[in-house]
Amino acid sequence: MKYPPIIPLFVLSALSASHMSAQEAVVLEKIQVEDHANVMEERQENSIAKKIISGEELTRYGDLNALEILKRTPGVTISDGKKKGEPGKGYTKVLIDGEEVSTSSKRRVSPLEQISPDMIERVEVMTNGSAEYTAEAMGGIVNIVLKKPKSQGASSARLTFGLYDDVPMSTLFAQHEGKTGAVSYLVNATISDNRKSDTSSIRIDEPLTYSDQFQNDEFRDQSLNLTTKLIYTPSSKDKYTFDGLMMLNNSQNKTQKTGYTDGSSSVSTLIHNMDKSNGMILRTKIGGQHHLSGTELIEWKLKFHQGDDDGESESVQTLPTSKITTQDDESTFRVFGADGSYSVAAGDHFIKVGTNLRRFTQDDSVRRTLNGTDTTDPLDSDSIREDRGALYAQDEIGFGENVVVTPGLRYESVHRDYRGSSNIEYLAPSLHLLYKLTPQDNLRASVAKTVKLPRFDELSSSTDSSLDQNDLHHPDKTGNPNLREEKALSYEIRAEHYFEDKGIVSIGGFYRDIQDKIEKYTFFDTLSSRYIQRPENVGNGKLWGMELELKKSLDVLVSGLGVFANATIQDSSLRNSATGMKRPIKQTSDYLYNIGIDHTLQSYRLTYGAAYRYVGGYDDPIDENGFSESQQGYGTLDLYAKKRLDSTFKLGLNLKNITSATITTTSKQYDTSGVLTQTQIDKEKSQPQILLTLEGKW
Repeated sequence: MKYPPIIPLFVLSALSASHMSAQEAVVLEKIQVEDHANVMEERQENSIAKKIISGEELTRYGDLNALEILKRTPGVTISDGKKKGEPGKGYTKVLIDGEEVSTSSKRRVSPLEQISPDMIERVEVMTNGSAEYTAEAMGGIVNIVLKKPKSQGASSARLTFGLYDDVPMSTLFAQHEGKTGAVSYLVNATISDNRKSDTSSIRIDEPLTYSDQFQNDEFRDQSLNLTTKLIYTPSSKDKYTFDGLMMLNNSQNKTQKTGYTDGSSSVSTLIHNMDKSNGMILRTKIGGQHHLSGTELIEWKLKFHQGDDDGESESVQTLPTSKITTQDDESTFRVFGADGSYSVAAGDHFIKVGTNLRRFTQDDSVRRTLNGTDTTDPLDSDSIREDRGALYAQDEIGFGENVVVTPGLRYESVHRDYRGSSNIEYLAPSLHLLYKLTPQDNLRASVAKTVKLPRFDELSSSTDSSLDQNDLHHPDKTGNPNLREEKALSYEIRAEHYFEDKGIVSIGGFYRDIQDKIEKYTFFDTLSSRYIQRPENVGNGKLWGMELELKKSLDVLVSGLGVFANATIQDSSLRNSATGMKRPIKQTSDYLYNIGIDHTLQSYRLTYGAAYRYVGGYDDPIDENGFSESQQGYGTLDLYAKKRLDSTFKLGLNLKNITSATITTTSKQYDTSGVLTQTQIDKEKSQPQILLTLEGKW
C-alpha cells in the first residue's frame, strides 16, 4: 500500500553542464517518457482521485500562462471574468503550492495569467473535496505545484516570440538550480510583453429603432515574475524550506466603439476608452518537515501574501453628446497564515491531522468624475477583515490489497468584520473509496460536503462602472452585503482502465445538490438609467453529468502515434425559493470536449500534433428580472511541432486558434407584461496566434 503524502514520488533528471552526445539526447527524450509513466502510476495508486498534468503536457500547445492551461483541463470550471464565452462559474478552487490564490476584487489581470508554464512542475486536479485541503471545493480543487530544486547544477531558458494576428508578443524565461552543501536552491524569472487586438460587433434591436456598433480592443500586458526556492536539509530527519514569489504587471486596454443607428452611414456613437493598471503580488512562505520516526512526520508553514492594484479608466464620448467619465480605483489585500500537521502510518492506516489559521484583509477605494465633477458615492470605498480557522482529520485505511477507504472531516470557522460582524461555522465531511478490480482497473467513488463563501467583490456595495459602455452585456457591477454562503453535497463515481503503455480510459458521473445558489442578476435601474449586475442567493439547484477521458498510444498501428480525448456532458436545474420558478442554472454549457493527436518521429527527434477544443452553447430562459441569455457553441483548433536540434536546444512552433473562434451571445429584455423590449447580439472574434519557441537546457 502506498502513502503519497509521506512518500512523494520524485522524478529526478540530471542534466550535465557539458555537451551531450546524440545518444544522450535520445536518453533525455526517454526520461520525459518515463516521467509521464511515473505520473500515470501515481494517479493509479492515489487513494483520492487526482488527475496530474506535468512535463511536456504543460508547454505542448503554447499556453502562455496557468489560466490557459486550466481552461484546457478537463473537470475544471474557471473563468477569467473577461469574456462571455469562458465556461464555468469559478467553482474550482485554485491553489498554488497548496496555498489559496488571493485576488483583489478590482484586479484587471488574474494572478494565474502571470504564472508561466515553465514555472510549473505539475498541475493536480481533484474533482471532489477532501478534508486535507479546503471545504470550498464545490467544483473540485486545482493545485498548481511550482518547480523545486532537484539538480546539483542546471540552467534552462526559453525564448518565445509570436504574433497575435499581426500584433507582436514575446516572453523570456530563465532558471538556475543547484546545491551548495546542505542547501538546494532554485531561482527563475519570467519577463513577458503580450499584446492582443480583437474586434467585436454589437447589434441592439428595440421596437422602433436599432443600432449597430463596432468595437476594436487593443490589450497589452507587461509582467515580471521572480521566484526563489531554498531547501535546507541539515539531517535526514529535518528539512526547512523558503518560497518567495513576486509578480509585477502593467496592463493597458484601449477600446474604440463606433455606432450607427437605423442603417444610417453617419456615425451616431463614438467612444474611446482607456483602462490602465499597475499590480504587484508578493507571496512568501517558510516551512519545515520533521520525521519523528520512520512512520511519523510533523509539517509546519508560516506565510504572508500581499497584493496591490492601482487602476484608472477614462471614457471619452464625442457622439451623440460630448462627455468625459473617469474612474480611479485602488485595492490592497494582505494574508497572514500558519499551518501545521501531524502524519502517522500505523498498520493499515495512514492518519493525518492538522490545522490552518488565516487572516485576510482587503481595502478598496474608488473615485469617479463626470466632466471634472466628482460623482463618487460614499459606498464606493470598502474594507473587510476575515479570520479563518480550520481543524481536519483524515485516515487512509487499507482493507487487504485491493480496497482503500479515506474518510475525512474538516471543521472551519470564519469571522468577518464587514459592516458589522458575522460568524460562519461548518463541518465538511468527505469519504473516498478506491477499489482495485484488477492490476489495471480501478473503481472510485466519493461523497463530500462543500461550501462556497461569497468573495469580497460579491459582498461589497462598491460599484465597478462600465462607464460609457453600459448595456445588457456590459453592466455596472456591484455586490450584495446580504449574500449567504452556498452549500453543496457532491457525489462522484468513476471507472478507470490503465493500459500497459501508460495510457488511460475512464468514465465517470457526478451529481451536486446545491443550496442557496448564488447567481448574478442584471437589471435596469430606472433612477440611473443604467444596467446593473448584482449577485443574489436564488434558491436550490442541482448539477449532474458525465465525464469521459481517453489517452492511448497507437504504436501498434503507427510508431510514435498517440491520441487523447476528454468530454463533459452536463445538465442542471434551479428552483427560485421566492417565486417557485424552475429553470437551468445560468450559463451552463450542455457539453464541452477536447480531442487531439500526437506523433513522434524518433529518428528525426520531431514531435507534432493537433488539439481541438469545443465549448457547447447554452440557452437560458427568461429569468425573474425579465432577462434571457443564450450563446452559440464555438471551437478552437491548435497545432504544434517540436524539434530537438541537439543535446541542448529544442525548437517549437505553435499555431493557436487557427479557426478564429467567434463567441456569439444574445440577450433579450422583457417588460413586466412579457413583451420583448430589447435584443442585443454580441459577436466577439478572436484572432489566430503563432508562437516560435527556442528552449535550452545546460
